[in-house]
Amino acid sequence: MTLNRPTPKRGSAPGPAGAGTAEAPDGPTGASAAVPPGGRAERARRGPAETAFDAVGRRYVLRARALVVCCCAVLAMAAAPQGRTAETAVAAGAAIGWSVWHLRWSEAGRAPRFLLAADLLVMAALCLTQGLTVPQEQGQHGQTWVLVAISVVVVSVQFTHPPLPGALVAVTLAAADLTGVMLARPDTWPDTVPQIAWLLVQAALGRGLHEVVVRRCRAEDAASAAAAGARSRQQLAWARRRAEQEYLAVLHDTCCATLLVASAPGARPDPAVLRRQAARDVARLEALRTGSDTDAGDLSAAAPGGVEPTELLTAELARHPATVVARMEPGIGRVPAAVAAALRGAMAEALRNAERHAAARTVRVSCEREDGRVVVRVDDDGIGFDPAAVPEQRYGLAGSVVGRMRRVGGRAVVRSRPGGPTSVRLEYPAGREEDRDRARD
Repeated sequence: MTLNRPTPKRGSAPGPAGAGTAEAPDGPTGASAAVPPGGRAERARRGPAETAFDAVGRRYVLRARALVVCCCAVLAMAAAPQGRTAETAVAAGAAIGWSVWHLRWSEAGRAPRFLLAADLLVMAALCLTQGLTVPQEQGQHGQTWVLVAISVVVVSVQFTHPPLPGALVAVTLAAADLTGVMLARPDTWPDTVPQIAWLLVQAALGRGLHEVVVRRCRAEDAASAAAAGARSRQQLAWARRRAEQEYLAVLHDTCCATLLVASAPGARPDPAVLRRQAARDVARLEALRTGSDTDAGDLSAAAPGGVEPTELLTAELARHPATVVARMEPGIGRVPAAVAAALRGAMAEALRNAERHAAARTVRVSCEREDGRVVVRVDDDGIGFDPAAVPEQRYGLAGSVVGRMRRVGGRAVVRSRPGGPTSVRLEYPAGREEDRDRARD
């Protein structure tokens, strides 16, 4: 059987503590999320910042437009030409009614193309009523209510529609306004051309402002996407490294341990026992490769809320023939399944070291809660060793004990000296530095 090292799937591997997966925030929904300009493909390419700007900008622009047009219509009725009060009231009422209806349909996102065409038609018709709704004695065309209303409309369209429809609306309403002035003031209409031309300048300025903000939003979205990609790659690399370390730890605890027993000088292990142990080792490695490893199956029924570590530790103690004095504090509380597996694996490696290398007569194991942390201690009365003299290539303590606890957010502290005794302290979560110093004393 060929065993390959496990490789976590992209997007499914857990990251280090505090490292989240960057997700694009959902865009606004409901009435404020009017259908944005552009096709579906263009909207799908937008990032969160551009989408938020489009939704919020449209909401305020549309409401400001409706408010200004309604105010202009009210002022038009107050300053109606003499003898044209009824005509002015009709035009002003139509402007108010259309503004309210346009706002509701725009916020609901209904029939945007039809709404744009109808809006252009209504506002152009309003421009043609200037002979009936604008007093002849009003000298400055730029101060007429009609021009103020269509100026707001022209600028607002630049924020709610793509450039081509925005330019079409600006040119059409400018032409309609000029036509209305020519019909109302055949003799003086040339004087109004600069003011009507300024309408096109306003449209260009509005479009330019919109493009500047959109480009800034796109730059922000690009930076956010790049940062999210970097975080994703970092998490994937971290997960791969963690999977490799766990693989090496399990390999050390299973196959390497079995081979060590079989090759020990003077050892005559039972072949049947070795075959069963080798089969369990291969099954464990295969389960780790496929992602179904649950540390000998005891974690397969773990509840989402975690597992009780003392149950797993007690089950592990039964596998070790050495004389073990165990003291398990009842009601220790649940911990995540991965943490319970790490505590069990690290404790098992400490017990194997005491059995094979320390010539220990008695091993004491305890599990209790100290200062909100789960603490497991493995103390033996063996010959001891110098932790600083352990070669770097020896993986037992570094990978199967210390590294295993570090990978789940815990810590392992090993104290020993030649002549003994040896103490291994496992704790989760990792305590403060002063706690570690206290554990060594």
